[in-house]
Amino acid sequence: MEDNKPLINKVMPESARNFAEKQIGDGEKLLFSIVGDLSLDEKYSESAMLITSCRAVFIDDTYDNGFFSAAFSDIAKVTVKRMYGNVRMDVEFRSGETMTVFRYTYAVADLCDVAASFINAVASGGSVDAEMDAVKAVYENKMRVCPKCGRPLIRPGAECIKCQSKGKLLSKLLKYVKPQLGLLIAALIMSMMSTALALLPPSLTQRLVDEVLPNDDINGLITIVFVLLGSYLIGTLLNATRGYTLRIAGDRIVRYLRNDVYEKAQHLPMKFYDKTSTGSVINRIAGDTNTIQAFMLRISQEIIVQFFMLVGITVIMFLKDWKLSLLALCPVPIVVLGAKYFSRKIAPFYRKIWKRWAAVSGVLTDTIPCVRVVKSFAGEERATEKFKRYNDEWYKVDTNSAKITTTFPPIVNFVVTCGSLLIWGIGGKWTIIGYGGLTVGLLVAFLSYVSMFYGPVNFFAYLSDSYQGALASAERVLDILDAEPEADLGKGNCPEKIKGKIEFKNVNFSFDRAKKTLSDINLTIEPGDIVGIVGTTGSGKSTLINLFLRFYDNYEGEILLDGVNIKDIDLSYFRSRIGYVQQEPMMFSDTIFNNIAYGVPDAHIEQVINAADIANAHDFIILQPDGYDAMLGERGVGLSGGERQRISIARAVLKNPSILVFDEATASVDSETENQIQEAIERLISGRTTLMIAHRLSTLRKANKIVVVDKGRIIECGTHDELMAKKGKFYRLIQIQSMSEEVRKQKAEENFD
Repeated sequence: MEDNKPLINKVMPESARNFAEKQIGDGEKLLFSIVGDLSLDEKYSESAMLITSCRAVFIDDTYDNGFFSAAFSDIAKVTVKRMYGNVRMDVEFRSGETMTVFRYTYAVADLCDVAASFINAVASGGSVDAEMDAVKAVYENKMRVCPKCGRPLIRPGAECIKCQSKGKLLSKLLKYVKPQLGLLIAALIMSMMSTALALLPPSLTQRLVDEVLPNDDINGLITIVFVLLGSYLIGTLLNATRGYTLRIAGDRIVRYLRNDVYEKAQHLPMKFYDKTSTGSVINRIAGDTNTIQAFMLRISQEIIVQFFMLVGITVIMFLKDWKLSLLALCPVPIVVLGAKYFSRKIAPFYRKIWKRWAAVSGVLTDTIPCVRVVKSFAGEERATEKFKRYNDEWYKVDTNSAKITTTFPPIVNFVVTCGSLLIWGIGGKWTIIGYGGLTVGLLVAFLSYVSMFYGPVNFFAYLSDSYQGALASAERVLDILDAEPEADLGKGNCPEKIKGKIEFKNVNFSFDRAKKTLSDINLTIEPGDIVGIVGTTGSGKSTLINLFLRFYDNYEGEILLDGVNIKDIDLSYFRSRIGYVQQEPMMFSDTIFNNIAYGVPDAHIEQVINAADIANAHDFIILQPDGYDAMLGERGVGLSGGERQRISIARAVLKNPSILVFDEATASVDSETENQIQEAIERLISGRTTLMIAHRLSTLRKANKIVVVDKGRIIECGTHDELMAKKGKFYRLIQIQSMSEEVRKQKAEENFD
């Protein structure tokens, strides 16, 4: 998005373009515009709001001159009132007058909200340039939609897959076809040979009817039978070999495509997964790749074969009788026009069907892994009703599309049959009266060729159906393949030793640029420091850790490790030197041994046992029926929360990291388990730089520095005693937690009594 161009959510109406061209002077700059969809009298109509560097202009046919202009200096306040089905924007002027200036539906409500905020800020003396950052953030999300066709884009300003050159789209996918070119060419040659053999029987039938049978030619009959037998036998062998060859080529194509999509999915930044459900990603890897594979094989094989068959049959028919050939071609224009109409009608349904099915898959990926939560809250009926509701929505869209997809083929077949009837009727009459030397054998052969001719016609008529399906699948797969991976500008830069000094310098971060999550973060952590990070929920503690782990790189300022910007260090090496223990440890459906050794796949059994022992996990592991070879269920089913946490710590111990990060590692366990985990942590953190997000402040007893985060800012930093002496935020958190503990103990004693 270029800074010198105004931001526009879609094509402006002509009235707004004329105003912008004629009435915005040289000293005035158009910053952004919003194309609305209602008039002030609440009728559907094109309208627009133009925001320039000094005023707001509202384009609406209900105004006397077609527009109303208000300078920022005359505006006291802009308010937005949301109503049923539409939204109203009112302007309160400094003169005291209030006026409704713009009305719109909820489709552009978010853009109008940010426009109102912009006008209010600038009218109050704010900087235009500074306030434009929030506007750009919202427009970037809106720019993820193609202004021509309305399809979502893979990133703001990206080229639309539907509107872009089909050559570009094919070139991206055909790279998976090229390695199999030898197999595909062999299959194509076999297809052409079998096609040529398929054109032979009608001509032999003509000879049989016109020459062999009338002359009682036994030798000719035997010759025809053996030639047909040989052609059928060779054709069968060719088709079987071709089918196997295509299966191998197709499986290789989809294997490489899936590998690339999965590999790319592993290297995508967290912001991609913040906006894309895991169910959607799974559908793309599993289902959409199959659809693309089938279409690529189809265009690389069947289109060529069907084209040659169409041309070959047409040539043969015209050589045999040009008048009958013209009759046979009569239905073709109707089929072609029908195919175009069918393509336009069916295209919108593919995206709708996929969206509905993605919603169904999303319910499955949410509820099936969380079945314990569903059952514990007696939510079976609610989960079932939700699934039925989404499934019913898919059903409605699919059945609506079926009205088109199931109607078109019979209509085409009817039109084609009418073409055959022309040959039967007119050709039969010509044969009876002897017109043009048309014989019975020629008529029979011609009817056979006509039935074969309409096969390719039907194929090309239905091709748009599979094309639209493949286009929708390609869009979703390329959404991953074309997405920008995690930045690794320092690839290959691997420091020999990491001491563990961490510095945050003037770090600011926002997920969507509309609201800052972290502001002015300045923090220095010396090697070997044990730093506790505390704060209320939503204060920015986890975000601070996520930036250090490089889950997000789009922040302002610098984060240094031993004086080197972390963006300049090899990403894989950087993360390999950090041990990360989450609040909810994730386990793989694998053995306990492999879960511990995940970060060090070639670890020796003694190393794994030692890591488990340090993490206080060895004792409960050996009690499992299969010990370290015990298989864990999905997400660690079969172990308690504390046991999973200790396995997670053992995983970090085995990694032998230079830096440790704990994200509320004891927040969801009982006191006894907390003590066991704390013992494991204390063994692990010895001599290592450690960052600990803590919900239970008692877990920070080993911390020599405590950082208090509130509303995205560091408001306090120091030792436990220093912060308690300040009697600030940390002191209040301690007091609140102490009171909660006291109340809990009193209730426990009362219940015991």
